[in-house]
Amino acid sequence: MYLRLITTFLLLWSSKAVFADTPADYLAERRQILGQAPENRQEALEGHPFNVETVLGKYFYLSSFLYVENDPAFYALADSELETLRNKYPEYYYEREVLMTWLSDLPDEEKFEAFRDIQNIARQNSWVRIEGWATSMLVSSLQSSELHFNAVIEMNNFIHRAPHSDKSGMTYDYTLQSIFYQMFSSLYSLNDFQGALKFCHKYKAYSPDDISVQIDGISCEISVLLRLDRLEEVQSKLKIMSKLVESADLIDSRIRLLMLSAAYYREKDRPDLLFLYAKDALDLHLKHNSSLSPTVYGLYSLLTASQLELKNAEKAEFYLNKMRAVTPTSQTTGPEADINDLTAQARILNLKGEYEKAITYYEKLLKALYFKEDAKFSFREMRGVGNAINAREVKLTKQQLAQSKDYLKIVTVIATVTTLSTIIASIVLWRLVRRKRDLERFSRLDSLTRVYNRWFAIDTIKARLKEMKRQDDKLCVALIDLDHFKRINDLYGHQTGDAVLSHFARLCKYQFRDQDVFGRYGGEEFVLMLNGATQHDASTKLQALRNILSHQDLSKLGAEGALEFSAGVVEVSEKADITQVLSQCDKHLYAAKHNGRNQDICAPFRPSVQDDIL
Repeated sequence: MYLRLITTFLLLWSSKAVFADTPADYLAERRQILGQAPENRQEALEGHPFNVETVLGKYFYLSSFLYVENDPAFYALADSELETLRNKYPEYYYEREVLMTWLSDLPDEEKFEAFRDIQNIARQNSWVRIEGWATSMLVSSLQSSELHFNAVIEMNNFIHRAPHSDKSGMTYDYTLQSIFYQMFSSLYSLNDFQGALKFCHKYKAYSPDDISVQIDGISCEISVLLRLDRLEEVQSKLKIMSKLVESADLIDSRIRLLMLSAAYYREKDRPDLLFLYAKDALDLHLKHNSSLSPTVYGLYSLLTASQLELKNAEKAEFYLNKMRAVTPTSQTTGPEADINDLTAQARILNLKGEYEKAITYYEKLLKALYFKEDAKFSFREMRGVGNAINAREVKLTKQQLAQSKDYLKIVTVIATVTTLSTIIASIVLWRLVRRKRDLERFSRLDSLTRVYNRWFAIDTIKARLKEMKRQDDKLCVALIDLDHFKRINDLYGHQTGDAVLSHFARLCKYQFRDQDVFGRYGGEEFVLMLNGATQHDASTKLQALRNILSHQDLSKLGAEGALEFSAGVVEVSEKADITQVLSQCDKHLYAAKHNGRNQDICAPFRPSVQDDIL
């Protein structure tokens, strides 16, 4: 952590630029940077116009990393700096408070209260932009908590003050176009499909020349039309969307098109085509290292549904277990996700002929749908479901369910509605974070070596360590350091040194599997996680890498000699703290260097060691 802060400050103080003069200038410059395409944004930040020797300049520089850096520590300011910001530039102090609240681990209710407090302060001071920024984060938080009625009220209260903007990109504001899309999302979740469709049209008409907006808008329309059972219009929209996706050539859009096509064929009672489109979407999604849990969850939900319709209980159960294994998020948990799970489990048991067990799940399902007292607004008001299932079927008792197959009608309708809702949740999330994901994908790579950077690699390993299972789960984490690398820089220059680093990283990247993690830790040091590996496996893999390096001709890079490395390896077989794991790796690396270099020292993780090296 301390190393990260030091790095940030060094980056701040070493920047040389022509500085803007006033807060208004800074605001305009930041807006321009946030509007940059991902591939141009880093360059824009490297030549930033903010005077980081001042508190305001430093804040504007840090705040230009919106959605690229999601660790609150990155945005940290000293107490004296915060006091200066609050006294001299209170508008930007509260702008920062919104961001820090959004990034915090506060309970939902405390977040809501904090956002509303800032809204009130902004209104009292006529800071419309800050009020909008707080409102946008409050709405997003409410939607994540499935409090859509509350979200609609917040949007309705602000919509008459929302600014017009015809520019895409990140923003510390709440534009009319953003409200249109979030209004669609909440109205859809509240089953007001006509209202949702109206806001889809508004959103699409807002930027008719922006192909991304048009794809988003048509996806939005298809989502609603599926729920309205207007399948001919859905088919027509899919054809239009297909042409746009071809011209845009965006992977995310292709996956979304396949996903919506799968949903369409579900409604057309074509489980064979449902399966093919959903499987193609999943394969494309995983091939490109996408990691949005709701997207994978929705695809596995569709695949489960396809196998249920094809009467294949084993495959349906396989995909259901895959769906359950998806990392939980606010979009994959909650009442509707429970309903989806119960529906699938009940139908699988029915296909297996285990009717008594199935009846138990049907009872739970009906209770979850209609008698859940603490359900949130959107689930108490599931009028779409209520209209689709007649009163006689709703009131079936356990005895009637055991004697009649009418419950299959209930399950079929419920399964259709809940799966569609899952798909829509995925698509809504997709749009809300698409640009954020693009920036994260760009920011996760080290600019020199093009492998994962320190922060993304560590965050990924940290997440894996937290989800370690109790039995038969293991991995190895290693810190790898190139031996005598300083000599290469001294003898042949930093440009050659950089070429050697890039060459080493490229060789390593292709020796490890997709489920492994390899990134640049800093300088000539790299961090590695080998999933499912023992100490012996790690040592074997590293030795194989040494053999490859020994045959490399460095003269093509402008250097001479052999490329060698030392490594400190820790085997982990239980949940562990990333700080302790890396601390022990660092100790083993030091020992490997001390013992003569070009070797590994491996050991099991010892939880009692508490050293902090981050």
